[in-house]
Amino acid sequence: MKLSTSELTLELKNFYQLVVTCHGEHKHTKVSYYLIKDQEVIEKIPYSRNHSHTFSLHERGRYRVKVFIRNTEGERTIKNSEDFRYKDFETKDHPVYQQKMYSIVGVHRNAAFIKLLMEKHNQIRSFIDPTNQYCGQTFFDLPVESLEDIEGQNITLIALEGLELDDYQTESYTLKVSETNILTTNLHRFLAMDLYKLSRTFYENGLTKGAEYVKDFIRHKFNSYIPYTAEIGEGTKLGYGGIGVVIQKSAKIGRNCTISQNVTIGSRGKQPIIGDNVYIAPGAICIGGTIGDNVVVGANAVVTKDIPSNCVVAGVPAKIISTDMEKYEKYVKKEWWEPKKDL
Repeated sequence: MKLSTSELTLELKNFYQLVVTCHGEHKHTKVSYYLIKDQEVIEKIPYSRNHSHTFSLHERGRYRVKVFIRNTEGERTIKNSEDFRYKDFETKDHPVYQQKMYSIVGVHRNAAFIKLLMEKHNQIRSFIDPTNQYCGQTFFDLPVESLEDIEGQNITLIALEGLELDDYQTESYTLKVSETNILTTNLHRFLAMDLYKLSRTFYENGLTKGAEYVKDFIRHKFNSYIPYTAEIGEGTKLGYGGIGVVIQKSAKIGRNCTISQNVTIGSRGKQPIIGDNVYIAPGAICIGGTIGDNVVVGANAVVTKDIPSNCVVAGVPAKIISTDMEKYEKYVKKEWWEPKKDL
């Protein structure tokens, strides 16, 4: 059966749905659709007998569609649409959101960690000292004001639950991670690794209660134990948000590592040390001490002893199964394991 020379039509419906249709094809031919944006394939639809497909366009850009047509004998032809520019659309009757301005009640360590937590996504004006003892001074780079200083202004106070501030617009909080309040609402906007970094910042600034609070929130949301006392290098990330990850409190983890879900990094007396560019697959248990640079630890492996650099380990107990790192370059960054040339 020969391939036909069908027409390819594109139609934009509902302002964002791109309908692609192949006309005149035999019912037994199969069609695959590629959506290309700015010369990059962003969506692939596998072969099927559907001679029409609808893509949803989400961003502005220059698009085209590439269609692969295959018959029962395996013969294939390719058709390309013309480029077109999609400008997106917006409604203009939506309400305008005005970000609130906050001041934090109190001049103490809890108020300090609340400021560091809130400032990434909110505007923080000042600390409020109801006793007027510290007014006019600076605390964590913000001025300390009195309640009288904000009278008549559109300021929302962040205050510990139970404080009597009936004459002011107030959002109260507690330090219970299971409750919904302004603090937990903001914590939900962070990924697990970002929360670790936040708790580490609190710890390094002597705000241990805040560090404990964020650590408990990580455990509550992600079912993970990622203590602020552990050292985790820049570029290291947690797979699937870090679900089920347990890291020993004295662990030292290098840069550009990937720690997958349900991984345990512990020890049997030694400090756990993970090098740079290490990929730890789901379910692995690392309790052996030191793992070198550019190492891949296989899924469900149990590491019980030191592992040298530039290798792949798997099994229970984990053993080296390969030192050919070119096969695993998608897991480790090549520039780290390639030997440096002398100048």
